[in-house]
Formats: sequence, C-alpha cells, structure tokens
Amino acid sequence: MRAEIAATPEIVPFAPAAARERPQPRARGEVEPALIGRVLWRRRRSILLAAAFAGLAALGYCLLATPQYTAVSEILVDPRDKQVVSNDVNPSSIAADGGVTQVESQGSVLQSSGVLLRAIAATHLENDPEFNGAGLFSSLSRLVSLLRAPANPDEMAERLKARTLQTLRSHIAVKRAEKVLVLDLSVRARTPERAAQLANAISDAYLVDQADARAAASREASVDLTSRLGELQASLRKAETAVADYRATHQFVVSTGLLVSDQELNQTTAQLTNAENRLASLRSQLAQLRRDGTAEGTPEAMASAVMVRLRDRESAIVERLASASEQLGPRHPEIASLKKSLADVRGLITKERMRLLQAVEADYARALDDQKTLKAKLSVMKTKSLDDDMADVRLRELQREAEAARTIYQSFLLRARETMEAANVDTTNARIITRALPPLQKSWPPTLLLLIGASFAGFSLGASGALAQEYLRPSLYTPDQARDLVDAAVLGVIPAGEFAAGGHAVDAVTRLALRSLGTGDATAAPSIGRCLYIASTPAVAAARRSLAERIAALAAGDGQQTLLIDGDLADTAASERAGWLDLLRGDETVADLAYRNEGEGFARLARGGGDPFAASARAGSDSFRLRRVRRSYDLVALDGGAMADNLRLSPLAAEADLVLLVARVGAPQADVVREVEAALAAGARFDAVALIDFGDA
Repeated sequence: MRAEIAATPEIVPFAPAAARERPQPRARGEVEPALIGRVLWRRRRSILLAAAFAGLAALGYCLLATPQYTAVSEILVDPRDKQVVSNDVNPSSIAADGGVTQVESQGSVLQSSGVLLRAIAATHLENDPEFNGAGLFSSLSRLVSLLRAPANPDEMAERLKARTLQTLRSHIAVKRAEKVLVLDLSVRARTPERAAQLANAISDAYLVDQADARAAASREASVDLTSRLGELQASLRKAETAVADYRATHQFVVSTGLLVSDQELNQTTAQLTNAENRLASLRSQLAQLRRDGTAEGTPEAMASAVMVRLRDRESAIVERLASASEQLGPRHPEIASLKKSLADVRGLITKERMRLLQAVEADYARALDDQKTLKAKLSVMKTKSLDDDMADVRLRELQREAEAARTIYQSFLLRARETMEAANVDTTNARIITRALPPLQKSWPPTLLLLIGASFAGFSLGASGALAQEYLRPSLYTPDQARDLVDAAVLGVIPAGEFAAGGHAVDAVTRLALRSLGTGDATAAPSIGRCLYIASTPAVAAARRSLAERIAALAAGDGQQTLLIDGDLADTAASERAGWLDLLRGDETVADLAYRNEGEGFARLARGGGDPFAASARAGSDSFRLRRVRRSYDLVALDGGAMADNLRLSPLAAEADLVLLVARVGAPQADVVREVEAALAAGARFDAVALIDFGDA
C-alpha cells in the first residue's frame, strides 16, 4: 500500500490562476469503495486495539464462566409401526413426506412434561442444586417466606418439581439432521457423568412413555369395541330370523343358492335358444336344397355313405366308358352296356337326393314343433317368475340387512380380540441407537470459538468505527481526491522519509514546480523574478519547510538567484534574527536582512520579531514591498504557512506566479477545504498540490 500511495500520478496541466474558474470546494461526506482498504489500513492500530480488547473480554469470560458439558443420545424413530397384529390401533401408513412430520412430532414428545418428569423421578433430579434452583433462588425463597404464609409440604414439593422441570427443559435440545429419521437428544450439565446420565434417563423415559401410551390406546379401543358386541349380536339375530320367516311364508325353495323356479326358467330359456338355433340351421339347408334342386352340396349329402358309393360307381363307369370309346366303336355292345349301367347309377343318385331332401324337410318340421312347445312353456314360467320376483324383492332386502349385520358383528368381534391382545405387546417404533457417554471436552464456553468470534466482532466494530469516522470527517488519500478538492494540478506524492535521505519523488515534485514557474505570466517585466507561494495544512509544517528549502536549493543549483522567505506569521516561536516582519514595517531593506547558511546556495529571510499583526496591517504596502524584493532575485519562495492561520499575509498569494498547497495523505479533507477557502477569500487560488505521505495516520 505504501508503494501505491507513493506512486506519482498523472499530472494535470494547470493554467494561471486568472485563467481558471474558482468553484467553491467542499469536503465530501462519503467513503469511496476503492478507498475502504486504504482507510482500514491507515487506521489499523485502532481497529486492532478494538479486536484485542474484545478478545481479552471473551478470554476473561471463558476463564470465569461455569463450564458446561453436553452428552448426546440418538433415537431412531421408524414411521412404519411394528405390525405385530394385522390391524394395529396405531396408523402404519407412511405420510407423503416420508414420515418427517411424524418424527418431528416425536421430537416434541421427547421434550414433553410427561417424559421429563419420568426422567426426573428416575434420577432424583429434584435434589440436585444445579437443577432445583437452590443456589439461585435460596435467598429469594427465604425473603418470600417471610412475606407470606408458609406453604404446605405438598405445595412446596410441586413447586420444586416445577422448578426442576423448567430448568431441565432449558438444558436439553432435540434436533433432527436433514434427510434422516434420527433424533439427537443433547443434555447440558456441569459434570460429564451427570450429562450422560440425564440423556440416557430421558431416552429410556421416552421409550417407556411410548409403550404405555400405545398399550393404553389399545385397551381403550378394546373396551369400546366389546361394549358394542351385545347390541350387534342381537341385531344380527333379529335380521336372520326375519329372513327365515319370510322364506317360509312364501315357500321359497332354494337349491344350490337359487330358487328352483329360477333354475327351471334358466334351463327352459337355454333349451329354447338351442331349438331356435337348430331351426335356423335347418331352414337354411332347406332353402338351399329347394333353390338348387339337389342335395349334393349339403353336409348330409357329403356325409351319406350311399351317396358316396354311388358317386364312386359313377366315376368308375365313366372311366370305363371313356376307355372303351377310344378302343371300340360306338356300336360295340360293351359300350351300350356301359351306358345303360351309367344311366342306372345316375337314377339311383337322383332317388338318394330326393330322399335326403325329404329328410331335411321332416327335421325342419320337427324343429318347428319343438320351438313352439318351448315358447309356450317359457311364457308360462315367465309369468310365474315375475310373481316370484315381486315377492323376492323384500326377501333380498332382508338378506342384505342380515348380511350387513353379520359383517359388522364379525368385524367388531375380531377387532376387539386383536386390540385386547395388542395391549400386551410392545409395538413401539422407536429405539435408542446410541446411548450417551460422558463427554471428554466441555461444550461451554467454547474458548477458541468465542475468542475468534469476539476478536472478529471487535475487528468489525473497529472497522465500522473507522469507516464511520471517515464518513463523518473524510480524509485525503489519493491525488484524484486532491485534484477534486483543490481544483489544481497534483505535482506528486512524496514519502516523508525522502526529505532526509533524498529521493526520486521529492526531486520530481521540485523540478515540476520549477518547470511550472517557468510557464508563468509571459507579460510580466523581465526584471521581476518569479514568486512561489507555499502554503500547507497545519499538520505538515515541517514537510512544507523542507519542500520549500528543496525547491530553493534546486533553483539555486540551476544558477538562479533565489530567496526563501519564512512568512509563517502563525509561528509563535520568537525569532532572534530580523527578517520579513521588519521588512514589512519598513525598518530594514532586503539587502540588510537576507542571509545565507553555510553550504546553501540560496538566500534566506527570517520571519523577524515583533507583532506580526501590526507589521502586516497594510496589505497594499506588503504587496509593494514583495514586488521590490522580486526585482532583486530570480525566484522568491514565500513560505506562507497555513493560509487560514495567516490571513494578514494571504493577500500576497494573489501576487504569486504559482501558489502551491502542501497536504498530508490521510489529512482531513476539511483542513484542505479550509485552506482553499482562505485562498479564495484573499482573491487567490491554489495552482498545484504536493502530497506528503507519512505512512500511518
């Protein structure tokens, strides 16, 4: 950071004071983001002091605080209940969230008064001063006992138990890690053994409480179900009796679960359907035979053995006739014999066709008679069935009532027996997977964590205070800020150590100032030397004097007649040598008052003695004497001190060719603004700025 501050920024060329506008400067009450690190670094001592103070306070607390030890017990809660019996009283289905809500609810049960009171009774915690409040409330209890009537022993025991319960609840914590169904029970106590004992006692009490709650729920359900069995049994008996009486009254005969009349109706309906199907088939065959005049294509013809033999004989005679016709003549006796045999066979085939047609017609007539008979029978049975159905409506209603009563009774009887047995079975769905062990290290106070946290908090407060102070009273850190505040060119940033050892930055700023003086007012008379007015904020008086001496020495080294005037009228130290104040009073001449130190190539003019206010009462006279001094030297460097503290001398800045402001990096911007306003009030303004970096604020 030091190197960054010391780097010489780009210099903005400046113009003479008369050629530029003179805006009113103001300090900006803000902290630029780019300067936060620089502000914190320059105020690091106060920030580190705040962090160290907070860390020491935390360390003192850790040494004085009562240590606490935390023991942890882990309990697995399975959202799926043990299905010891088929229909358990407790729900076994898993919720849409995977049972997380159920596990969270069990975490609240684990901290309930019922579970904690069981653990208190098991560990006799009401006798432990750490939990019964004896150490904290003993004096208060004695005071209260003096103001009110004494309480009976039972009331005192209840108060002690309530106080112990409240204290224990504040010492426990139950949490569930993400994506698991395990509850972590943490218990704090002053000793490791006591913490582990309480954690295990609470876990055991939770399991016992769950088992008792489930058993009680099963017993209550069994009692409620049993109380209803008598009424349900009487209702079932009444419904079954009504069914039997109605069936006897209407003479309903049941076989294989159906009325006999319904069975006959079903059989007749099936027979009629078969008869109609056969009639349709015969009608189709008969229509085909009558349409074609032959029975050769019917299934009966194809299946007739006689027809098959006749066809075979016909085929054989046709083959013989064809063969004989090729070998013998048409008048041969054998051919005539064969033709006669073929005619006889075909006559037999025709007779067989007629016989088959007559058979189909006979079957069709018989099927038609069967259909008519079955239709008449079915019509009679339908009439009887409709009468039976009208009577069966009430029967079915009575049967449904009886069946419903039977189902409910059986369900209640079975459920009552199951819940009665479930009360004797432990269906708890939780178990301890890790029992608490005495912790090896204390959990409170966490010394390292508190030290780090307190130190960080102190550091943050210190940094916030530094930024707040910077906001309320902004400081000057960068050349850009100086350029904005003063509205002048920034010659450079000089590390304070370079004044004693010599360095590049101070030489660069000095030469730039002399170069700027060489570009002053070209219309001035050649016989009048250049005038440099050097002012500064109050905190850099020594650096201002060193810079003025360096400028005078460098100008003298370049062969210029140089005079350095000590014009800081605000310096209260008495001057033994006559000088500037005596010159202003007209007592002496500059030739008589100027002197040179050994080894220096430039002349000096001391501040002089006497009343500075009386010596500079006439501003016009001061300007006149300054012009006379300038005629004797090539360069007059006037060390004007803080311009706001040398208001009587500030009008001389308007006579200067270059007005240089020396400010400290980290100085309050208000001091810089104060100097600029003083210059503006005197009719002048600053032409350039030189920044001095002292490193730390």
